[in-house]
Amino acid sequence: MKVLHLQYATTKSGNYTKTLHDLMRSNGIDSKILSLHRSKDLEDDNIHGVSGKLPKIKSEIDIKIQAFLNRQINFDLGGFTFPILGTDVSKHPMTIESDVIYIHWALGGFLSIESWFSLAKTGKPIVFVLHDLFTFTGGCHYTFGCDKFKTACSQCQILQKSEPIDRAKKLFKKKMKFFKSFDNIYFISPSVWMKRQAESASLLEGKSIFQIYNSVSRSFKKLKNQPFRTKNLIKNETKVIGFGANYVNSPYKGFRYLLEALKIIGKNVEDTSKYEVLVFGGDLSKEILKQIPFRVHYTGYLSTEHEICEAYNSMDVFVVSSLEDNLPTTVLESLKCETPVVGFETGGVPEMIIHEKNGYLAKKFDSHDLANCIISCLESGISGSLNRKFSDSEIIENHQEVFEKIFQVAR
Repeated sequence: MKVLHLQYATTKSGNYTKTLHDLMRSNGIDSKILSLHRSKDLEDDNIHGVSGKLPKIKSEIDIKIQAFLNRQINFDLGGFTFPILGTDVSKHPMTIESDVIYIHWALGGFLSIESWFSLAKTGKPIVFVLHDLFTFTGGCHYTFGCDKFKTACSQCQILQKSEPIDRAKKLFKKKMKFFKSFDNIYFISPSVWMKRQAESASLLEGKSIFQIYNSVSRSFKKLKNQPFRTKNLIKNETKVIGFGANYVNSPYKGFRYLLEALKIIGKNVEDTSKYEVLVFGGDLSKEILKQIPFRVHYTGYLSTEHEICEAYNSMDVFVVSSLEDNLPTTVLESLKCETPVVGFETGGVPEMIIHEKNGYLAKKFDSHDLANCIISCLESGISGSLNRKFSDSEIIENHQEVFEKIFQVAR
């Protein structure tokens, strides 16, 4: 079986596409990745970047167009994507030699809807991996309570009503035409929650939607020692509260609720010196850091899985305050390192966290309950762990079953 993964960028760390690719190859599947951007430090010859300058120029232009079109959107409700430019990879040698094509997060001017059409016209099975809701909405990535995608998107709550063109309506119609034009389109949802959203989407009516959890890189594990604590002079008796995301200030990640929870904890503990906070990720300002009532270790963006693994291992609890999220990779990684996780009861988070067993679940949007859960988790002494449904063997078996079902239909 030859599988081609299409992904905007492939890097060494925090990349679910590469993790799945590695898992497939280790189980005899001829997996390859084609990305618009490929990190130079990757040593895998089966991961390729699109050649030539034009695809990257198109991407840069498309990103600037998106930024201009979105200059007045309601950023509190997340991002909105209206793909305009993209690259046709349907005639790329890797596409031609593949048996099945997985489309992951391939926006940012890499693939447009026209690119989808070109790929589908090859007749090869096209599998969309639903890392967020964009595939079946009029342009948003998470809906924040809106359910228009269940009927027809228009007048999106993210956009300004005064826009001359209803972008959500236009994109929804374009996607409807695409999905109605082809029978070789399939979907994989990384969470049960996302599968339910997809099954209720009018765009995907009658389509096959499979549920398979994301795999976790083997780099994440329990370490015998804690080098991060040693390097940063963190005492063994100090409780470390952790948080991490590629973009910490993303409206989806709900950092303001964690900040409020930390302030609540700070007011209620007798000795704040017994607690420290570790944050990794991008774009966290010094002004926000100063509001945290504990000593803070802010690493910025961690570029390797080894560094991220060390960070998890130095924490006593990892907090995911996502307001809307599919299956946060950070939760899987933390639990794999045996660090318990506290999170809001939202999206696919409850599928990973078993309350009071490997972490705690707080009421959504409730900073006080989040604070209580963090303290309870620290006092309980529980360890993180992952259910067998997240095991490599079960995940690869599920993908192989999808291949069988797809090609049974094709025959």
